[in-house]
Amino acid sequence: MEKNSKFAAILSQLRKERGSSQKKAAADLGISQALLSHYEKGIRECGLDFVIKCSEYYGVTTDYLLGVSESRYGMDEDYLYQIANEDSENSSMATVSQGMKILFETTVASSEGTDVIRYLHDYYMLCLYRGALTLAKSGKLPSEMFRLDYTIGHELASAAISLLDTRFVFIEDKSRTGADYINKTELHTLIEEAELYLMNNFFSE
Repeated sequence: MEKNSKFAAILSQLRKERGSSQKKAAADLGISQALLSHYEKGIRECGLDFVIKCSEYYGVTTDYLLGVSESRYGMDEDYLYQIANEDSENSSMATVSQGMKILFETTVASSEGTDVIRYLHDYYMLCLYRGALTLAKSGKLPSEMFRLDYTIGHELASAAISLLDTRFVFIEDKSRTGADYINKTELHTLIEEAELYLMNNFFSE
């Protein structure tokens, strides 16, 4: 009963973190909304196939879903600390690992919506992708893992990261409207049109 209770709570939590309704999640998982509701309340137990399907759907390990492990992605959270204690040269990696863990946990705990969580996921995904491309270029990862050419992939990832940052923190600065210029030129008009185009196409949800 305890394991089923943990599974029910985690299943419900993951759906809410995604900002998805029971109806949509149930449809995506191929079951009825009533059955998903029973699973999330711990009224009924599901089969192993459904646990695996949920694991793939939410991008977490089955151990995390079942409450066996606190690690969502299968990494032993103490592993890098153990290495750091044995080898001081690896302490920086332990700091990075734990820092990211704290950042994600703080975000999940304090966010009412999914925008911040989505931003962090996309940001770190693209950063890690760039790092993987660098390793592939140096021969440490097989090039077959990538569909894009190294240069194209790296430039697109860098551009996407910059755009993510801008979208996330963007607040229209009313002081930069050009209104303080008495005599506007054609250049002012072009700048206004370009900025309006950027705001309408890249900042509007």
